[in-house]
Amino acid sequence: MKVFNKNLIIIFAFTVQIFAILILNQWMVASNRQLYMKNLPFFITYLLASLVLYFYIVKTTESFTRKEIEYKSIKAHLKEIEELLNTLSDQRHQHSKHIQTIQALLYTEEYDELKQYINGIAGEYRTTTEMLRLGNMALNAVVNVKRELMARNNIVFKANIMAKIQDIGISSWDLSTVIGNILDNAIEAVLEKPDNRLICFETDYRKGFFIFRISNNGLQIDEDDLGKIFQSGYSTREHETRGYGLYVVRKILDKGGGRIEVQSDQKLTTFDVYLPVKTL
Repeated sequence: MKVFNKNLIIIFAFTVQIFAILILNQWMVASNRQLYMKNLPFFITYLLASLVLYFYIVKTTESFTRKEIEYKSIKAHLKEIEELLNTLSDQRHQHSKHIQTIQALLYTEEYDELKQYINGIAGEYRTTTEMLRLGNMALNAVVNVKRELMARNNIVFKANIMAKIQDIGISSWDLSTVIGNILDNAIEAVLEKPDNRLICFETDYRKGFFIFRISNNGLQIDEDDLGKIFQSGYSTREHETRGYGLYVVRKILDKGGGRIEVQSDQKLTTFDVYLPVKTL
């Protein structure tokens, strides 16, 4: 990870600096105790200033990383909404063409060809009524675009919508970031399988919380990794852009009063997200 490497460089540089100060300190004690006592306040001040600077740089790096991830998430969601709108526009255009063709076949009384044409539409054309409607426009865009991506990669997607998402306690962008990141992780996990790829998506409402359950049948996450996957920079996959998605998810949920639970076995890895209803 690039950011992880930067932090290692900072820690290494700071450690070298501390060792240099300690060596210089010992040399001064051995050579001239009076000079050492005279410069001791300077060394202490310098050491404290270095510590403050070190923690500031690390915190700034982490903050910059979070902002960069959030920016990329928003940019990705805008692209997903654009893709969804383009899909809807294309579907309306196709609807118009199909209606014109059907009208022409009816007008010329070519009923056999009309029957074949309609059967072809039913077998090959996905209408807008098949789109998942979750009660939140941004979430609609994210889930439906991910659904199309799954279809292109031979991933079976099963949805069970028990509750429409309304009056949720976080912004639509944050909600899309949370669900989008978890779906991205699920897609990456099942793409490691040659076939039999499955992702399940469920929504429900219980006791003041909207519940999202996202499961995939990818490789099992080791028990040792389950407690680490939400840490900044941690990833079970070797890729320099990974390791921050679930960290951002946890940050958003903590800020919004929600929580996330994960369990993994040989059959399924399941993320349960709990988000509270907006309070007046």
